[in-house]
Amino acid sequence: MHDQDDVDHSDTPTPPRRGYTRRLALGSVVTAAGAAIAAVAAGTASAQTDTTGASAGSDASTPATGAPGGTTATTGATTTTTLPPQRPTTADTALLGFVQTLELAAAELYSQALPTIPQAQREVPAAFLLNHQNYGEQLGAMLGRRAPGIANATLVSERSAAFGARSIPAVLRAMYDLEDSLAASQAALLGELVGTDGAALIASILPIEARQAVVLGQSLNIADEELMPLFEGDEPGATVLTPAQYPVA
Repeated sequence: MHDQDDVDHSDTPTPPRRGYTRRLALGSVVTAAGAAIAAVAAGTASAQTDTTGASAGSDASTPATGAPGGTTATTGATTTTTLPPQRPTTADTALLGFVQTLELAAAELYSQALPTIPQAQREVPAAFLLNHQNYGEQLGAMLGRRAPGIANATLVSERSAAFGARSIPAVLRAMYDLEDSLAASQAALLGELVGTDGAALIASILPIEARQAVVLGQSLNIADEELMPLFEGDEPGATVLTPAQYPVA
């Protein structure tokens, strides 16, 4: 519910959820990026089920005053709520499979870039690679035999040159752009999911990838205002990846 005032906000754009996600991401990263990364690598996303059912019944027995054998009044009300399904729907399965290919592609791209990074500086990119690999595996476990189980070939082909750059800042920029695009894509996809299991998993991945983008952006000295714009689409390098542009097979 939004507060109402005397100003007409009908023409004012509403900031997307991703803007808030990124702002929260910065607050949790700047103090200890390494601790956050370690927690991500060790954490397992779990689906959450919200079961809501309200049944209200009240029995009020009030004998009529002054009347022998008073009457009893009973009132009852039952509210039925239709809950979303827990397991992914057919449409959810296609979307989640698409995300799995993106995560596996990200892991593959990071593996291409790691040799460029000096050994002393590889810990963070290696942790990000592991995160993407883990997310791909978690999505595969959820989808079972319906999981594509492959990296998105279009994404790998499109970004391999950037991840294979000889300059460390150029490689870090490629990583930042990818993380930003993954966060943007998952924020857009989250609103399309129906099943609670899939939505919970994506909701657990999204803020981590936003944090990873912030960590990389700070290493490139990108201003906080650019890292956390108020409106979606203003982030440098952000691209929403869609199944139409990046087909699974």
